[in-house]
Amino acid sequence: MSGFLNWFQPLQPYMPLILIVLLLFCLALLILFLLQLRKSNALVRQLRSLTRGAEGIPLEEALGNLGDLVNGVKSNHEELANRLAFLEKKVQRSVQGMALERYNAFADTSGDLSFSWALLDSMGNGTVITGIYGREEYRLYAKPLRNSASTYPLSEEEKRAIQKAEESILGRR
Repeated sequence: MSGFLNWFQPLQPYMPLILIVLLLFCLALLILFLLQLRKSNALVRQLRSLTRGAEGIPLEEALGNLGDLVNGVKSNHEELANRLAFLEKKVQRSVQGMALERYNAFADTSGDLSFSWALLDSMGNGTVITGIYGREEYRLYAKPLRNSASTYPLSEEEKRAIQKAEESILGRR
């Protein structure tokens, strides 16, 4: 151990100066450490403000909420798509084309009091209703239609009403 202390013997006269230099060096390191600590605290504050949403919730929670919202929108979209498909099927079966053909069924009548009224869905299914006016009586007939045709014989007026109803459907497409 005495050999180790002997090594410091030549530095003995400079010890106060070395001590002052070491203290100044430590003081400089302390100042640099405090400046770096201040900068890192400022960065931490900035990071916290960036990771908080407008309501002050953490970014991870905000992203989780956003994911929940997206899943809800996706679920609503699927439900609306199913409802739309259901409604499209129903609309195909609803009356989309209709036409009224008025005429005189008999030569001794006037005023176009007889009629044929065609009601069709988008596939040409429906009915044609015909009212025949005569001086003595009034008759009403209904004939079912499949693909714009009937199993019952159709008069020319009924055929014209069906054709006009088909044209009104085509005019909407």
